[in-house]
Amino acid sequence: MQQLNLITSSNKTIMYDQYCKMLIGHPYMIARIISCFVEEAKHLSLDEIKKLIKGVRIGDKIVNPHFHLMDKEAFIKDEGLMCYDIYFYIDLPQIVQSTKRVYINIEIQNNPYTKYYLVTRSIAYSSRMISSQWGREYDSENYDGMKKVYSFWIMPQATKSKDGCINQLKIAENHLSGNYEEKIESYDKEEQLMIYLSKGHSPNNKYESYDEILMPIGALLNNTLNYQEKNEVIKEYGLDDEEFKERMRDMCNLGEALELEARQEESKRKDVEHVRNIIDEFHCSLEKAMDILKLTEKERQEIMPYFQA
Repeated sequence: MQQLNLITSSNKTIMYDQYCKMLIGHPYMIARIISCFVEEAKHLSLDEIKKLIKGVRIGDKIVNPHFHLMDKEAFIKDEGLMCYDIYFYIDLPQIVQSTKRVYINIEIQNNPYTKYYLVTRSIAYSSRMISSQWGREYDSENYDGMKKVYSFWIMPQATKSKDGCINQLKIAENHLSGNYEEKIESYDKEEQLMIYLSKGHSPNNKYESYDEILMPIGALLNNTLNYQEKNEVIKEYGLDDEEFKERMRDMCNLGEALELEARQEESKRKDVEHVRNIIDEFHCSLEKAMDILKLTEKERQEIMPYFQA
């Protein structure tokens, strides 16, 4: 914890976000997400999906022909730079002797209050995932090579009324005239899933639907739960990996440091406000106002820069 105190608050926040991405990007968590929501994997067991993600060890190397992490920074000329939290493709064996490749993006959105709809951002991410396949999966001679994309958006700071809500958005066919049906594989190319979780959700209360994925994700990203509480949840849901738990412990320590800083900043803000009110009310000096409030020497040193101007 002492080491964490030497790191700036902004760097701590960045590190905390990285831990969140690292834990949600663990093979166990990715496998759970795929198992619950990816249609092309419905016939596969959770263990089968985990094996596809982890690959096999040959000598000192891990060989994985089924799973590939993509570059998190996607730049296309005249379309700009797009940065993903987690981005990969996976080749999923099908019941018939074939495989289906799907591209998957997972975003953790801690700020639920943006100046735009997150759904529109999700559509932009999905569209970029499709357009970036040009020249690799499909081209002007073979549009059918286009692979389906999934964009998952996890909001762990949602309001209580949204807790446990999962919204699925996808392309659907609508017959305006006649009854001819296009083949679903020809247009089923993108899907967005918006997952809402509230930090007020108790680990003791199961979700009515999709509890097997909502509870572990919710516990991991809930900044009000301590390490022991998070650990109890992930063990109950089948994850008992020492490296994973170590990273989770580091994240919890970092979260505690950020919470402490937030409380200290709030206390400092109140002290500054009280001092200003006394100065205005009694028309006295800064020193006299601090004497009236009986501030400690440390508190005085912390608030004085706010009055130097």
